[in-house]
Amino acid sequence: MLEPLPETLQLGTRVYQAVVNSIVSGQIESGSPLRPDVIARQLEVSTTPVREAMHRLESDGLAIKLPYQGWFVREFTERQIRDLYEFRAALECFSVRLACQRITDEESEGLRRQQAVGEAALAAGDMDAYRVYNRDLHRAIMGAAGNSYLVSMMGQIGLQTEMLMAKTIRITGRPVRAIEEHQRLVGLITQRQAEPAHQLMEHHILSALEDILRWGHSPAA
Repeated sequence: MLEPLPETLQLGTRVYQAVVNSIVSGQIESGSPLRPDVIARQLEVSTTPVREAMHRLESDGLAIKLPYQGWFVREFTERQIRDLYEFRAALECFSVRLACQRITDEESEGLRRQQAVGEAALAAGDMDAYRVYNRDLHRAIMGAAGNSYLVSMMGQIGLQTEMLMAKTIRITGRPVRAIEEHQRLVGLITQRQAEPAHQLMEHHILSALEDILRWGHSPAA
């Protein structure tokens, strides 16, 4: 599941990133135990940087530590998922409006290039590349809004939303619908059509929420 890591001065950070990537990609699923000894053995490191990584994961909202049981990948309740996606929708819809006002020609071209990357990934059936494209396109739209506070707030929930996005990618038909909506979004933003872009982004995120709740979520206790 996890590849060995070479020695490095920032081993704790590299362990953290390796585990994060496995969680947000869905390779390690919600509710799975995160045993420092097992992870250390897989990555061929000591348990010290692994425990450091576990504390960071807990701080980021990706893991929880249960008394006398250890760390586990976080499971979200339906209420938590809904709250998170409603907040994300508010941030991203506002970012779309600002992006329609502020996007540069260079940023517009960047969105088109990223969309082409996503279409190629989906055509090839490379869902890991598609996941990265999906994350990067949303980040680029947020960046085009030109508001550092929006970027900061999205950064605070970014890993949790990536973790849930991994569930939507596995839902039959969702990636095809999403990439079509992305294509329309890119067109509307580059044409500076704020109102329809806002409406489409809201639909895009809230429909993903409903797909997660309907098909991709097992309620946490």
